[in-house]
Amino acid sequence: MKLRIFGSTRKTKEYYEQSKALNALLDDAINIQDFLERVCLVNSYKASSYESLLLMQEACLRSKNLEKELGISADFFTFLKNNEYLFSFFKELSLEKKSIDDLKNNDYYANYNEHLEILKEVFDHYLALLKKNNLHDDLSLVKDYSINFDFIDEYDVIMYNLEGFLSKFEEDLFLQISKYKEVILCFRVSRFNYEYFSKFDFLSEVDLEIGFYYEVSLNQKKILKKDKIYTQNSKVKVKSFEIRSLQCAFVMDEVSNFLREGLKPENIIIITPDENFCDLLRLFDKNNMFNFASGINIKESLFYQKLKILYNAANSESFYYQKQEDYFLNEDTIFDYYNTFLHYLNLDFENFKSQFDQQFNFEQFENLIIQFLENEKQELISIVQKELCFIKDLLKNQSLKFKELLQLFFIHISNLTLSYIGGGKITVMGLLESRGLHFDGVVIVDFNEDVIPKRSINELFLNNEVRKKAGLISYERRENLQRFYYENLIKNAKKVSISYVENEEQRKSRFLDDLDIKYFYEKPNSKTYLDALRLNYQSVRLNLEPIKAPILKHNPFEKPLSFTRFNLLQNQKRTYYYRYVLNLKEARALSYENNFKNEGNFIHKILEIYYKENLKNYFDCDIFNKLLQRESLRYGIGDLELEILKIRFENFYKNEQKHFDLGYKVDKLELPISKVLNFKQESIELIGVIDRIDRNNKDENFIIDYKSGKIPTDSYQLAFYQALYDHDAQAFFYDLKRMKFVKEKVKSLPDLFESLKELLDESKEEIEFENKKDGYCPYRLIYKKEVK
Repeated sequence: MKLRIFGSTRKTKEYYEQSKALNALLDDAINIQDFLERVCLVNSYKASSYESLLLMQEACLRSKNLEKELGISADFFTFLKNNEYLFSFFKELSLEKKSIDDLKNNDYYANYNEHLEILKEVFDHYLALLKKNNLHDDLSLVKDYSINFDFIDEYDVIMYNLEGFLSKFEEDLFLQISKYKEVILCFRVSRFNYEYFSKFDFLSEVDLEIGFYYEVSLNQKKILKKDKIYTQNSKVKVKSFEIRSLQCAFVMDEVSNFLREGLKPENIIIITPDENFCDLLRLFDKNNMFNFASGINIKESLFYQKLKILYNAANSESFYYQKQEDYFLNEDTIFDYYNTFLHYLNLDFENFKSQFDQQFNFEQFENLIIQFLENEKQELISIVQKELCFIKDLLKNQSLKFKELLQLFFIHISNLTLSYIGGGKITVMGLLESRGLHFDGVVIVDFNEDVIPKRSINELFLNNEVRKKAGLISYERRENLQRFYYENLIKNAKKVSISYVENEEQRKSRFLDDLDIKYFYEKPNSKTYLDALRLNYQSVRLNLEPIKAPILKHNPFEKPLSFTRFNLLQNQKRTYYYRYVLNLKEARALSYENNFKNEGNFIHKILEIYYKENLKNYFDCDIFNKLLQRESLRYGIGDLELEILKIRFENFYKNEQKHFDLGYKVDKLELPISKVLNFKQESIELIGVIDRIDRNNKDENFIIDYKSGKIPTDSYQLAFYQALYDHDAQAFFYDLKRMKFVKEKVKSLPDLFESLKELLDESKEEIEFENKKDGYCPYRLIYKKEVK
């Protein structure tokens, strides 16, 4: 009886389906990962990913100079984000049966060997911790396993269909097994793997040729089967696009062409070297043509999004939660990312935040997670419950804070996927999933240099020369393996289409010319593909002619006139029309960061609080900085912005002292005021709020308007405040950037009165509501119709 071993679960499934269709007697089949778990016996328990992670962190904590010399922090959160580098590095060494001593070389930088000693110390600590806890994992398995003879005795022949390279561990394992059972290695030889296979000791007596399929007996060291590989010699269509999303239309177009030419949908494959492209393609798959082999990432679930937004908000030092029932209706609300989603999803942030830094036991954590699983699908619930089981075991000997448990939880579930249900017969998959599979129609997207070849995380740890001298897989061999996969896909297909993005930042991959394939470049018509993406839209002829300025009678003095309304009537009548005549509210943008307006409001408010609570003629920097610190969270001011403000207000202190030395003291703050003026037997009422009014010992008033942004020129604002409060008062803008009083090219009080008289006359006739300057108007899109 034979046991067939394949490189992937998908290839194993395909083998069973083909054998069934041919009504052939089936051999047992298994993928290589399951085979290794069955055939390798270890007298300990398999460590969960959580246990491995925490033991590696403990190993790092026990190792001196790790952070100082290598920049690898053992701090819990930092380690969680960067642990992949260590695990990947140690795993490669283990599978290739190399020690860190093999990497030592005096030709490299002075501290190289010292750094390797630190890594060796970490690895030794980790292996010792595994042993102490009666655990094993992929890193220790290589040294501790024994062969499960009960399993291999069930078979007479073991055949391994190799679709890549053998690690040293796998090579030695199969050679060991070959002493007891016949082991046959099945592989194809290409110019991309010929050199690799020719260096194997057990193939030294075998004469290999490029372009052939081999079955070689490891016991006899001879060829049992040699077949010429015949390829379809398909001509490959290649197109480039400036915009990545246009490739979605290209995919659909090529699939339609394949189907019209008689290819069966189940024999068509879409290869996505960057699996993020699947998210884009799914958006345009209105007719469910595609079946996404990778499934849907759990990050897209409402469960994950709710938990993540709460975590990120609680973990942000600068975030301030706005507790208000009318968050979306309140016109004064400045939308920010966290508050918007917390309110939209109706999440209890305050309770979540109160527990964030507390020690958590398993029951507490499980109860909280179960609350978030309410109304989710059973598959998601099952996946999460499985992860909770691992955490339960983990917490037997560990004590973690709630936020640490969440961070650990996110790292382990972020790559989990949910089944994609309801898709069509055309499969979308990554390159590795397609190993060993043949398709009649192949479409490959994102054939770009930044994606192909796919980089390994290990390339960041060891340079190529060190790899070669140590006998590890070189960059060239890793790239050749990827070339081999692409070559098999392309040369065994009847129809192949490839697309890539070409613009100032991206270019096609060099692999396209390395693969020795015939291709023709077809220049795309971007407009055609753009039209194709409007899948359900009917053709509509839009009227994009700008709207003419409205002309109508309007009395701006029916209500008390504020400076904001007056200023718009002077310069932006069209803006005034939409805001105050039609009463259209401006759109409010959603921002990740605190916006400029928020900082300006904060400064105004903080100065008001300071002078209400302290001396009116002295500015104390220490008291003010404490106030800044106290109120900063309320306005979402981050630590960096806070420190910059403290530095800026050192100059404010100097300017204030000069001002107070002239005999002034703060008299009124944020003063709401109104006043009736008479012109030509007609009365108009002005209203406003003045930021600050100072008075000196001569009873002279000094009007101040704080400006955290650009200082306006030719502005009536200071004159407007003089008209409201005191015609004889001095009036200045307080430039909070340069921290000084300024009054550049402002309009005088007589200028204001003249403009008010003109406005009175103008209001008796029809007014053309057009802007003098149209650089910024929140309603511009409505009347300009500039759809971009």
